[in-house]
Amino acid sequence: MELSALFRKTPAPDRIEKLESIAKAFANEEVLKVNFICTHNSRRSHFSEILFRTAALHYGLKHVQTFSGGTEGTALYPVVAQSCKRFGFEIIEMQACEQRAWKIFHPTLETESTTPLLFSKVYSHELNPQEGYHAIMVCDSANEACPVVFGAKERHSLMFVDPKRSDGTEQQSKVYDETLVHIASELGYIARRVSELI
Repeated sequence: MELSALFRKTPAPDRIEKLESIAKAFANEEVLKVNFICTHNSRRSHFSEILFRTAALHYGLKHVQTFSGGTEGTALYPVVAQSCKRFGFEIIEMQACEQRAWKIFHPTLETESTTPLLFSKVYSHELNPQEGYHAIMVCDSANEACPVVFGAKERHSLMFVDPKRSDGTEQQSKVYDETLVHIASELGYIARRVSELI
């Protein structure tokens, strides 16, 4: 699927009000810092960080900075990178902070040198913003475990179903790709609306 089609895929009608609310909050920022938070920072939060950064670039939003973190750090699940690759992203694997780390970027919009390093970490890690950012909670357990997200300017809930349920099954690639498309459609909608509102 072409990148523009990925970001223009229509979100489900029952999600539009939530997406509009987030877009309006984002449109007021001179520098928009967004930290996507999940429990383990291994799947949905990384998908979200990658896809919102890419959507922002696609829509010409050069003032956007994206981050991700967890209530605990584990590891970026490699199938996330494999799914991104199937949609035209470049994948570079390396070591950082004593774990596997990745550069995942779309070559039409970024280069390896301009792309942030992805690895699993807590949301308050020193490489993430410490204040003045928007926290997007992308899973129920992180949302419940963090009644307060320290340093966040605003906190938003945008839950996605965990693709982990398919791990090790024949459906794994399909489920991860569907998750990527779902997240891309909603974050693409937000980025597009921000570009229209500013």
